[in-house]
Amino acid sequence: MEAQDGDRTTKLAAIAERTVRGAGAMLLRHAASAPLRLLANILLARQLAPADFGTYAIATLFVSTATLFTDFGLTAALIQKRDPPTPAELRTAFTVRFLLALGLALLLFGASAPLATAFRLSESSRHIIPWFALVLPIGALGAISMALLERTLAYPRLAQIEVAAIGIFHLTAIALAYNGFGVWSFVGAALASESARAAFLLASARWPLGFALDRSALRTSIRFGAPFQLGTWTSLLRDNIAPLLAGPLFGPRAVGFLNWAHGVAYHVSQAFTESLGRVSFPSLSRVQEDREVFGRMLEKMLRALTLLTTPLLAVAAGLIPWIVTFLYTEKWAPAIPAFYGFAVRMLGGTLTTPLVAALNAWGRPRDALKILVAWTASDWGAALLLTARYGFTGVAMAYGVSVWLPVIWLLRALATIASVNWSYALVRPVLAGAMTLALLRALAEHLVRDLVSLLALAGLGLFMYL
Repeated sequence: MEAQDGDRTTKLAAIAERTVRGAGAMLLRHAASAPLRLLANILLARQLAPADFGTYAIATLFVSTATLFTDFGLTAALIQKRDPPTPAELRTAFTVRFLLALGLALLLFGASAPLATAFRLSESSRHIIPWFALVLPIGALGAISMALLERTLAYPRLAQIEVAAIGIFHLTAIALAYNGFGVWSFVGAALASESARAAFLLASARWPLGFALDRSALRTSIRFGAPFQLGTWTSLLRDNIAPLLAGPLFGPRAVGFLNWAHGVAYHVSQAFTESLGRVSFPSLSRVQEDREVFGRMLEKMLRALTLLTTPLLAVAAGLIPWIVTFLYTEKWAPAIPAFYGFAVRMLGGTLTTPLVAALNAWGRPRDALKILVAWTASDWGAALLLTARYGFTGVAMAYGVSVWLPVIWLLRALATIASVNWSYALVRPVLAGAMTLALLRALAEHLVRDLVSLLALAGLGLFMYL
């Protein structure tokens, strides 16, 4: 008995160590890529028109939608299962994903003309969708290798691959944009980046590559993966209200403003959530048999996320008018009201990402799916109401309002699973962020006169939060 307890303790300690290393690696990935992302975002925003960003967002919507129909949760099932996946399971997951990716790329090619008309794309950008669709079969080549790396919590290697892919994307986009390629700069960047990512993944996690269709393995994987994937599909519907609703109603320019506002809010906050969120599902899955350890790990993840993201959101929200003036130029000023809605959404998203991962890791994907479906419905309902009154800004307002329904629901659901000090993990960091925002806005009205004073006040805001 003592030997079993010792083995269990050693196993949990090893998982905790790999989790910390994985989270650290993903955060280092963000630290390494954040300056390039910020610089690229500024340079591209100054060189390209809002309509170019809107067209890119619309094309990305179709490819992202197709991507979610290439998996059916099979790779998530490979990550979550306790025993190592067999070659038959790996080949079956790859076969399904690759063939679906190829078929959907052909479907987008055939449907590109009516889609371009429906979303009011310009004549020069009508052929972007079929070219973007090529990332589907390219991405499928590296999907199984990525699942194997995530299953073993090999996030240091994943971080290296993603930093390289991000660098290739942004450098390619900047080079093409400043050589007059306009919105096609994003197409070239996406193809170059996805090709490099697939090559790096295949080299890093080799497996018996091949085609197979094991019906038993497929049924077993779909039993867990289907509800998980349905939850991911609801995320697609939520995250793409801007192109789906604002595109047909207001055109690519409005979508460009929304995409820019979302991007700024994302880059100052959700990169941390994405980093720890990537680690949370496989890590919590490895400790699902121990309720106490599960609760402690979830509490630490939530605390770390709120401490990292809240001050950055507070500083950005307090200084966004001056950030636009001195960094992005006044052509982006109409998007400032939308930024506030997205900032509130990002704060809520900081909580929902690890909470949904925790519910899935505990083996309750159907419960998570119910919450995600309700969240999606509330997002769309609020967006339809608010866009009628506030135009495209209503989309961002809806995001900021409706995110709190799933937050409350998830907290109640997880309270029955694990003991977490919610005040310590969430309430205190958020209150400190609200006070920082209010003080920064008051100071900025009197102190910000140029880029130097803006940066100095941003640094002061972060210091005040600490």
